[in-house]
Amino acid sequence: MKNLKTLSLLFITVTFVYSCSKNNDDNDSDATAEFSATINGGTYNNFQASLGSYSADSSNGLTIAVVDDSGNTIRLFMNSTGGFSSGVIKEVGNIDDNGFQTSALFRDTNTQVIYNSISGNIKITQNKESNTDPNNRVVTGTFNVTANVNTGTTITMVGTFKNIIVSGL
Repeated sequence: MKNLKTLSLLFITVTFVYSCSKNNDDNDSDATAEFSATINGGTYNNFQASLGSYSADSSNGLTIAVVDDSGNTIRLFMNSTGGFSSGVIKEVGNIDDNGFQTSALFRDTNTQVIYNSISGNIKITQNKESNTDPNNRVVTGTFNVTANVNTGTTITMVGTFKNIIVSGL
């Protein structure tokens, strides 16, 4: 009987240690944020933008503002129409009940020219809870937007954003 108790205690201990070590082996942090865009048109033929830094804001919708390695800014704004679940497609130009419009822009740091979206969409492909903070969401998606400037020059921005951490969404 003593051997059975010892064996049972050993089994429970090993199971506990294994389950605790397994939880520690899981990736407790969120994956690194990524962003990439290709801009075609005007002087930006095949211009490549990648993540330098970003900010995300969930007040009045969802805004992702990215500054690329060269200092150029790309801002994606998604209003509240349709929510922010995985699979939701945000149409550029859509205005929600609060008067906010889904849009995108590209600002060239050298010329200070701002291209504003005129058509296209932003798709949320994944929206999941953060591994590090249950009040944060981790959002991934794609965008395909046509934008122009007051001179009539048009560009197309196509790209992806991945693992963008958003508080309060």
